[in-house]
Amino acid sequence: MAVKTRELLYAAFMAVTIIPFPKAYADLTLLSRKDITINAALDIGGDAFYFPNANFATGSYAPHKGGYYTRTKNVTLGELYGQPMLSGTWKTPWGFSVFGLVSAIGSTTLGDGDAESVSQTSGTPRQVNLEDANLGVKIPLTKTKRLIIEGGRQKFQIDDGFLMGKGAYSSGERGAWWYAPRFAFSGPGVIKYEGKSLRSDVFMLENNSNNRQTYGNDKPETKFVGFDVTLFRSKPGGDGASTYGDRAAYITLTYFYVRHADKGAAYDYSNRADRQGMNVVALSWGGTPCAMKAHPFTKNITFYGNFVSEQNSHAGNGYKGVSAYAVYVEPGYTFANAPWRPHIFYRYTRFSGGRDLHSRTKHNYDTFFLYDGARYTYGGYWPGEIVGNNLSPLSNMEIQQFDITGVPPVHLWKKDDELKLGLHFYDLAYLYPTGAGLPARTKRRMSDEVNISAEYALDANTSGAIAAGAAFSGPAGRALVRAGVPAGQTMPGVHGASGVVELYFYKHF
Repeated sequence: MAVKTRELLYAAFMAVTIIPFPKAYADLTLLSRKDITINAALDIGGDAFYFPNANFATGSYAPHKGGYYTRTKNVTLGELYGQPMLSGTWKTPWGFSVFGLVSAIGSTTLGDGDAESVSQTSGTPRQVNLEDANLGVKIPLTKTKRLIIEGGRQKFQIDDGFLMGKGAYSSGERGAWWYAPRFAFSGPGVIKYEGKSLRSDVFMLENNSNNRQTYGNDKPETKFVGFDVTLFRSKPGGDGASTYGDRAAYITLTYFYVRHADKGAAYDYSNRADRQGMNVVALSWGGTPCAMKAHPFTKNITFYGNFVSEQNSHAGNGYKGVSAYAVYVEPGYTFANAPWRPHIFYRYTRFSGGRDLHSRTKHNYDTFFLYDGARYTYGGYWPGEIVGNNLSPLSNMEIQQFDITGVPPVHLWKKDDELKLGLHFYDLAYLYPTGAGLPARTKRRMSDEVNISAEYALDANTSGAIAAGAAFSGPAGRALVRAGVPAGQTMPGVHGASGVVELYFYKHF
């Protein structure tokens, strides 16, 4: 039975904004004896959505085992997940530490399922999966340098996650498609060097893809090997070697080689370049690169960016090669002395694409293991809560994004909690509509979208948000939603706008 919109919104609103939360808790210590510590913890999270005029009123289609579809114009859904964790540390008498973590994730989607043109999570799916299962050693080299070797299922992220961050997805039977609580890659593992201003990883990993569980919507099973090297400057009191958020400025070079990937036709989508044998190189940077004491305003300038190149001369699925790229640049400024300390930024993102669907060389960018990339604002690299989440392919696209966020001097439950308000605008366009299979005369503009958000953090363990938005269709957006209607279905009328209201909460025990 579908969950009523009012019930979903009320439950999430109570969890996020009304019930006073207790103080932040550390993990529960189950055993502390000499140099051995065993801890337990639990993460829970949930969200609620209402999409009026979903996909510009063409709606979302729920597939059924009998081969038919049911259409929902105004989509309502909720998601829940829980992740129990058990971790341990042994400080050995030989000067190094042994650590390990095991966790599982249970998740579900309620209501109508996600609002994609063909829903991936309709029918109230639910599942419990193994998430983390790793063991490692931490070897101190000096007071400021350490070597970490970690094997098994583990989270692994490079910088803000534009290229590397998600090892598993939560569509299909797994549920919780939007919340996406699964991250872990499978081993063998990672070797990390962490120094005062230099860090590096050497990794051999594979994603946790399973098309049986995800109804054929997962990424190709991919085994890869590579390295990254980062020069960084830590924030005062921070540890930029191990924590991305503690870096005042950084520049990273990344390379990996795909040593094996599924090459079946099921993965031959326009935004999934053939992976096996691919070489991927990326240069990323960010933070406050030019802070000068003589010019105090420079410490408020931020500049982030990333360039990724994907090359493959051994492509399959009928292609002779792959040549694709992605780039984003993001200048920003914080008005540190103004009320609410507003931060503004402009982000330009370009994902390469091809003009011709039948070209022998594939130019459509493959996002690989893209994580959301949120740093100081709601959302991330998905361009908008409506079109970005439900329609845009993140390939063959050009995105212009404008954001302004501010922190009002108010505290709801305790003196150090934080409320952050945001206004977010996205302008989306195809590079080549013909490369997406749209009619030859289709104009490039996909949509414009405006989102407003309010994020609340009681502490590091408790947070929530409420957001709303509207998207306005362009010629390519209208053609895209028409193309998303399953074959054999009556074509609905296309509306000029779609909307969203959403809430989420997170709690760590």
